[in-house]
Amino acid sequence: MTFLSKTKMAAAQLVASFVGENVILQTTLVLLVVFVATSWFFNTPKNLPPGPRGWPIAGNIFSLATGHGFVTMTEWAKTYGPIYRIKLGNETNVVLSGYDVIHEAMVKRGEDFSSRPSNAILKFLNPEMLGIVGAPFGTPWKEHRKFTLMSLREFGFGKRSLEGKILEESVSLQAEIMKMGDRPFDISLMVQNAVTNVICSIVFGSRFEYNDEKFKRLMDALDQGLSFNFFGQLAIFFPTLRRVPGLGRAPKMIQNDLVTIRAYLREEMDSHKKTFDPNDIRDLIDSYVRENKSRENDDETTFTDDNTEWVLFDLFIAGAETTSTTLNWAFLYMILNPDIQEKVQKEIHSVLGHDQRPSTAHRAQMPYTEAVLTEVARIATILPSGVVHATSRDTSFHGYHIPEGTTVLTNLWSVHHDPEHFPNPGKFDPGRFLDSQGQYRRDDHVIPFGVGPRMCLGKQLAEMELFVFFTSLLQHFTFKLPEGAAKPSTTGISGVTHSPKNFELVAEPLA
Repeated sequence: MTFLSKTKMAAAQLVASFVGENVILQTTLVLLVVFVATSWFFNTPKNLPPGPRGWPIAGNIFSLATGHGFVTMTEWAKTYGPIYRIKLGNETNVVLSGYDVIHEAMVKRGEDFSSRPSNAILKFLNPEMLGIVGAPFGTPWKEHRKFTLMSLREFGFGKRSLEGKILEESVSLQAEIMKMGDRPFDISLMVQNAVTNVICSIVFGSRFEYNDEKFKRLMDALDQGLSFNFFGQLAIFFPTLRRVPGLGRAPKMIQNDLVTIRAYLREEMDSHKKTFDPNDIRDLIDSYVRENKSRENDDETTFTDDNTEWVLFDLFIAGAETTSTTLNWAFLYMILNPDIQEKVQKEIHSVLGHDQRPSTAHRAQMPYTEAVLTEVARIATILPSGVVHATSRDTSFHGYHIPEGTTVLTNLWSVHHDPEHFPNPGKFDPGRFLDSQGQYRRDDHVIPFGVGPRMCLGKQLAEMELFVFFTSLLQHFTFKLPEGAAKPSTTGISGVTHSPKNFELVAEPLA
């Protein structure tokens, strides 16, 4: 056989081998697609609400990644109705839109819709689903929520005695702002420091100086741990993507930041145990140490160090992030609406003058200020999809069957930006919440803390902080855009919360 013949034969064998492997590969892919489609068909519960078509495996993730997902979900409600379903990866989510449907599910049918899903992100953040925020609906959650609220009330939660701590922080915050002189600066970190210190004083019994190195590390971990974007979430939903260069970095960083926060909480718990005195309960940690000790011989108790750590984590994260983000939106809208800021200041000075400290008792005397804060909560909507819920049992709702454990998203954005209830919803207009006599008019359609059994337990504290910080700062400063600066955008950034993009302002002291 000649060399040429051998070469042709070898080439033919190579082509045959390649074609054969290609046929096997194609057959394998076809079988895989058939398997995925069949599994999806038979595993998808029947009589679920309708919803938009999604990609195989990924579902509707990519549709929600373009722009703001909550805006997309609000648009989908126009097509599929106030109750529809979406797929995030292989997980079915039911989306509730509009006030009536959300109120019916979360309040009138609260027992059915008050659990937490065991989805990819929650399992990533809190694998054992401990604490309060991530715990499923049931006796342990009820016990810890009730005990935490009872303990918080002992330390002034919802009472005027807590105002002293908030006012102390407002004075410290004013001092930090004064240091800036007439220079432009980003107020967000200062606000977060102040708000976090209020939580620290309740939970740990002490506050930090703003330049404390441990406090700085804690704030850095808090910022980074809560700022994961779409690609970070994608790598959490699909763990295999973490092997892709760049995608695996976000989940690892998030875990490291959360470990940093939890390590600090554990350190505080250990320190409190060493100095614990049952006759001197100093803070929330002491309350839990006392309760845990009283149940040491109960093998069934959920009052353990692990659960305590997660309760503290929930309070720390929720208390630090949501209130500070709302205040950042408030200052953004003040520099964009100087006429509204001036009206707020006139009302503050007419009630308090320039020296009297604000108190929640003054809220009834400041209807315009109250209306401004309500409009901030409405237009900014820092948790546009609410905190995720899940059905606690198989549920029939508006003719649809929703199986136990199904993730339920409450589209609060659709409530706060409903043009039927709030005409021209993109306009910042505090007048929506004032009657013809200029008195504050409460509106049940503003629900930034959610509704029902799992309404945010920090609602009273948050409202107190927002009023005291906002009024005390506007009592002493006028906030302005830096000279020559472009107007900041009111289009926010979607992370754990819906927060404003970074902006700078100038604080002009009032005489």
